[in-house]
Amino acid sequence: MPPPGTDQPLVVGLLADPPTQEPAPLVEEMGSLSQELAGLFAERLGVEIRPVAVPDHRTLHDLLGAGRLHFAVTDEPQFGSATPVEPQHAVRIEFSGQRHYALVFPAAAAGLRRQAADFIAAWRADGTLRRLDDRYFGHIGRLDSDDFAAFLGHVRSRLPKYRKDFLDAQAITGLDWRLLAAVAYQESKWDPLATSPTGVRGMMMLTEETADRMGVTNRLDARQSILAGAEYLTLLMEELPAEIQAPDRLWFALAAYNLGMGHLRGARSFAPGLKRDPNSWVDMREVLPLMARPEYYARLKSGRARGGEAVILVENIRNYHDILARLEPVHTPPSLGAATKAAAR
Repeated sequence: MPPPGTDQPLVVGLLADPPTQEPAPLVEEMGSLSQELAGLFAERLGVEIRPVAVPDHRTLHDLLGAGRLHFAVTDEPQFGSATPVEPQHAVRIEFSGQRHYALVFPAAAAGLRRQAADFIAAWRADGTLRRLDDRYFGHIGRLDSDDFAAFLGHVRSRLPKYRKDFLDAQAITGLDWRLLAAVAYQESKWDPLATSPTGVRGMMMLTEETADRMGVTNRLDARQSILAGAEYLTLLMEELPAEIQAPDRLWFALAAYNLGMGHLRGARSFAPGLKRDPNSWVDMREVLPLMARPEYYARLKSGRARGGEAVILVENIRNYHDILARLEPVHTPPSLGAATKAAAR
């Protein structure tokens, strides 16, 4: 295969169904880590990519050997155990939890491999790999086996009763119904009568102020709570600065759902002084727990906040959504539109 030019795409091999024992990360719906790594590499080269779905590691190796791929991206230990990969043909990338990926090249593509090594070194230095690590793996490990077992039991026993309400909430807001169900599970374990010591109530654990703002007449009405919570989360996402990009934008909005937007803004104001990026979730997850320390919250109008709890909430929701994304189908409804919001309630 000839080397790619600016008018010729990189042909990249990607496994059609990567083997894993863990819940698929949320961002898998927008593209796998392998796809994102391939896309970043092609972007740095200034070329397009043409992904080729490959059924297994052996086939991937054979296609590389035959010169039918410019390169492949794979989970490196799986590839290495199935095929004899020469170290000089691969550029390895290490993520947390001893997870390894690799960009693998044909023997004739030494120049392309050297470029990949240079780019990955740059990504390591500028924080790109750190952000990818958090995006795909940052939340894994938060829940234990008992948590998973309890969640799966509630998926069977409680979720069916409220599925239509979550589907309608997706139609109104555009947010994945499985994400909204994950938020509700984190908040109330899908118990519409849940009440916290601080006075938040219902399926989505709304405060009185939020309920009034969203037009909720009964916080213990599961449907009202679900639709209002979904719309409120959408409003929080819209309030965030444009500089906060997806998927971090969702993580910030979920943190604000827990803390309040005022506390989140306060935490973001501290970030530059701590040499942290206020628009990056991987940085803000380190800053938010500081909101419980007097040397920080004493300087803020919003006062003390349990920022560490907000981080845990976000990570738990990501885990619950990952599981639901595997168990429950994607739903693509016709939008109910603003005119039907009242009727949907």
